[in-house]
Amino acid sequence: LAADGDIRSIEVGVKVRSDVNGSITGIRYYKSSTNTGTHVASLWKADGTLLAQATFTSETNSGWQQVNFAAPVPITAETTYVASYHATNGHYAGDTFYFTNAGVDTGSLHALKDGVDGPNGVYIYSATSKFPTYGFRASNYWVDVVFGPP
Repeated sequence: LAADGDIRSIEVGVKVRSDVNGSITGIRYYKSSTNTGTHVASLWKADGTLLAQATFTSETNSGWQQVNFAAPVPITAETTYVASYHATNGHYAGDTFYFTNAGVDTGSLHALKDGVDGPNGVYIYSATSKFPTYGFRASNYWVDVVFGPP
């Protein structure tokens, strides 16, 4: 996945839902070699309430990165959550129009189609981690949750 040329500090994320109650134990994101600096993962309710946050450590130069929360976060079926991470120096992965025609389903977990519950993926420019509310052309920023049983 290619890195976006944007060098501004940004929070990027994805809206997800589950068909069943469960827990989110961590967050993953895809990193290019130009996506440098400290990265902070956040899990939010759809209203912007922060549920959990963790700083990525021991990141590799590129590829999928994962951080686990201090404790699993219980989630409720059929409820929208936002998984995001803060890219201090930009250069996040992004594919425009990815969520335009469909979401992504993995078992009982769903990354929502753009428009099902507002835009998907989401972003906000900020010097620090902040709830991402804006959408840009149904972009996938390659953020994912680590999902498990309740």
